[in-house]
Amino acid sequence: MADTIDPIVELKQAEAARCDALMRGDVEGLGQILADNLAHVHLHGGIDGKDGYLAGVRDRFRFLSVKRDNLNIRVLGDTAVMIGDLIQQTRALETDSVFDTKAVTTQVWERRDGQWLLNTCHNALPA
Repeated sequence: MADTIDPIVELKQAEAARCDALMRGDVEGLGQILADNLAHVHLHGGIDGKDGYLAGVRDRFRFLSVKRDNLNIRVLGDTAVMIGDLIQQTRALETDSVFDTKAVTTQVWERRDGQWLLNTCHNALPA
C-alpha cells in the first residue's frame, strides 16, 4: 500500500506555491493553481475571476513580499477551508506606490484530479 500525503501538508504546499508564484510574477504557474471558476474578493471589496486576477498580477502589481501565518485548515473530503493571516507588500505599477496589507484570508480549495486548486479567496480587515 502506497503512503499518501496528509492533505493538510498538501494544502500548505499548494498555498506556498501560490505565494511563490506571486512573488516571482509567474502568471502561468499561478494559473495552474487557480480553479477556472475562481472568485477572488479583494480587501477593497472588488471581485475578480481567474482571468481578471491573473491580469492584475501580470499588468498591475508586483508582489514584494507575501507571508501567510496562523493557518487553520479544515479538510472536508475533496474540499478544504483555509483561514489565516496574510501580510504582504505590493507595488502598483501605474503609480509605483507601495502598499502594506494585513488581512485575514479565507480560502476554499478543491481537489481535482489529485491536485488542490484555489476556488475562492476572501480577504477582510483583521479585527
